[in-house]
Amino acid sequence: MRHFFLLAFTIATLPALAKRSGKVFHDTNQNNMQETAELGLFNTVVSDGYHVVLTKKDGTFTLPENPDARFISVTIPTGYKAVKRHYIPVNSKEDYQFALTKDDSQNLDVLRFIQVTDTETSLYGPWIDNVRNYAKAQNVSVLMHTGDICYEPGMRFHANQITSDLMGLSTYYAVGNHDLVKGEYGEKLFEDLFGPTYYSFDAGPAHFVVTPMPGGDYKPSYTVDQVIRWLQKDLALKDPKKPLIFINHDFFSATDFVLKGEKESIDLKQYNLKAWLYGHWHNNYIFQQSGVYVVCSGAPNKGGIDNSAGQFLVVDIDHQGVKNIKPVYTNIRSHIELMPVLPTTNGILPLDIVVYDSERTIQGVAADLYDKAGNHVAAVPLSSDGGWHWQAEFNDAKRKATALTVSVTYNNGTQDIRQMDLVTSRGKSNDMLQPVWRKTIGGNIWKTSPLIVNDKLFIGTMDDGFGVQNKLLALEAATGNTIWKYPTTNSIKHVLQHHNGILLATDVTGKVYALDTNTGATNWMNSRPKTGIPTFVSGPTIDKEIYYTGLGRNLKALHIPSGNVLWQAKEPGGGEATAAALRLSDGVIYAGINWNALFAYKQETGELLWKRDQDGLRFRSGGVTVNQDTLYTAGLNGLFKLNPKTGETYAKSIKTDDFKVMADPLVMGDLLIMPTSSGGVKAFSRSNLEEKWHFTTGEALVYTAPYSTPDQRKTVATVESGIVEHKGKLFFGASDGYFYVLDKTGKLIQKINMGAPIFAEPTIVGDKVYVADFSGTVSCFKLR
Repeated sequence: MRHFFLLAFTIATLPALAKRSGKVFHDTNQNNMQETAELGLFNTVVSDGYHVVLTKKDGTFTLPENPDARFISVTIPTGYKAVKRHYIPVNSKEDYQFALTKDDSQNLDVLRFIQVTDTETSLYGPWIDNVRNYAKAQNVSVLMHTGDICYEPGMRFHANQITSDLMGLSTYYAVGNHDLVKGEYGEKLFEDLFGPTYYSFDAGPAHFVVTPMPGGDYKPSYTVDQVIRWLQKDLALKDPKKPLIFINHDFFSATDFVLKGEKESIDLKQYNLKAWLYGHWHNNYIFQQSGVYVVCSGAPNKGGIDNSAGQFLVVDIDHQGVKNIKPVYTNIRSHIELMPVLPTTNGILPLDIVVYDSERTIQGVAADLYDKAGNHVAAVPLSSDGGWHWQAEFNDAKRKATALTVSVTYNNGTQDIRQMDLVTSRGKSNDMLQPVWRKTIGGNIWKTSPLIVNDKLFIGTMDDGFGVQNKLLALEAATGNTIWKYPTTNSIKHVLQHHNGILLATDVTGKVYALDTNTGATNWMNSRPKTGIPTFVSGPTIDKEIYYTGLGRNLKALHIPSGNVLWQAKEPGGGEATAAALRLSDGVIYAGINWNALFAYKQETGELLWKRDQDGLRFRSGGVTVNQDTLYTAGLNGLFKLNPKTGETYAKSIKTDDFKVMADPLVMGDLLIMPTSSGGVKAFSRSNLEEKWHFTTGEALVYTAPYSTPDQRKTVATVESGIVEHKGKLFFGASDGYFYVLDKTGKLIQKINMGAPIFAEPTIVGDKVYVADFSGTVSCFKLR
């Protein structure tokens, strides 16, 4: 009995465990102080990263003491935003006050938010204004940066320049691997600038959870188990009907969406998971698995590692989940161009206008036409194909119209007006290329050159957004009229192949389609397991009745008549997809993997013969060309002549040029002709690799070459299209939106304004030249 009283006395005299308390309230006048009439917010989630509690009716909360806690954060409820921040650092304060105010931009049923990622910069670039102005004009409620802000300079820049106040909407950050920097612990600087590394918030109909990278350049203090334990508590309080939007810098759960630590795990599907947004890979890649959209975006301020276009993503969420995903390609403002005027048929003249703006959506386009005396001939409203193009036809039987004024009206009430010359756009009678027909097919066209087989033209499209425009098409080669369409699971980004009445294509998931060329019916398909890592954008190749496609361990040979897999490569792993095409020569398949190496495989078995990763050859964007006993290729900023059988270097020349483009070298006589990412086209001597001539194109409309950017205020004259030689002339498209014809000395013969970037090689058959541009238009020209 004496021991019992002693124990009771001891407990009674111990100090009470310290607790952290505070309040969440509606700050109607936004002065960050609670006035008498301002009420607390009931049932609002508050956390210290370890415990998760709900506020009482008066908005107050109490959290147990945890010596490891560094922040108290509030899960902002739907319809609100923070007056200052969603977190308060833990210190000696006894009272933590969270002032929230109404967010008039939020709709309870539909939320629009923007994802940016991997900006990795301390430079102020046009993309910042693009995002800010787009958000204001389109009623965007949230800006989510999914990591790699990048190192101390980048993080300090973003903390000063890309904030909720300056961007005009709630702005949140996730931790990337390059945001774990040297310090007391890896995430210390991130915490100092942006607050907790894991937290949640509600917006519109959805619940967002932001989690950190498991590791990075420096070791973090948190563990995956720690994050999962917090996540279990946070999601236990989530409205089960609300869609869950999961944010991380990478996708590492595999497609079962189960997060696993050393001891803890959580199945996100049990919490109505509808989307996982990430970055990290500098790729634009989206797929759907078990009703969940897995969304990888590239950076808005530079080209992707796989040469995907710089963009930010606009995502719409409703009660059912993802409603729409739209990529917005950055750095394009008030872009209005008239495409080459097609021939008049029965007095009817087609009119094609390319319009794009990175900050405003287009409500309408109209044209007023005038004769050479300035008299008004016609007023023509144009209709949209849903992409870059606006089209109309008008009766110009007497060919009175010589000029036009194009008026573009935007959703925010602003307007652009352009005056254009129809006579110039009609071209000259002695031009080498004369327009014949044009077809806008919907979706974008990346590296898919038109494939001509007999009287048909085959083309494939990509869609870096919601995926509704992914397809293969057959057109009449003579007219551009559609014969059939075939929807694909994901984007077709590279060349098509044909064998004996079968059209072959591979989408970015590695899925192979074998279709009947006459009807579009499926002969067979071959798929590979889905993965969150962008897997395949390389061009396939063909030899006799075998189709070669894939990358690394997924490189395989398929028997075209049956679809059977003849062999599959066993190595290598790692690296990323490269945009170059596979190249087949003398029994050897040449393939590149970015951040890895240039590889040579035995055609018959898939056995790896050799690889080269020295001298910048591990940075693979372009392909190779084999001419006689020499393999020509480019590395990071060098040209190489290699032994095609062994990979041994015959010669190399390191340049100041950047060769990270999707094209192969062109061997033409004694010249090696190379597109570049910043300097147009250059020709070098095959013997000593010294420069012979240089042709500079214009500034890129969109930035695709890896890490190419307008932020450094230097010319970026990118040519992603391979150079096609025909009868001693050079044909290619460029990222400035022009199609070029040069002579073999680099002198300009003709350039045609297509209005949109051109990445795919032109196709020349007989006296016809077929050009596919990024906006989704196929054009046919007659070669004089």
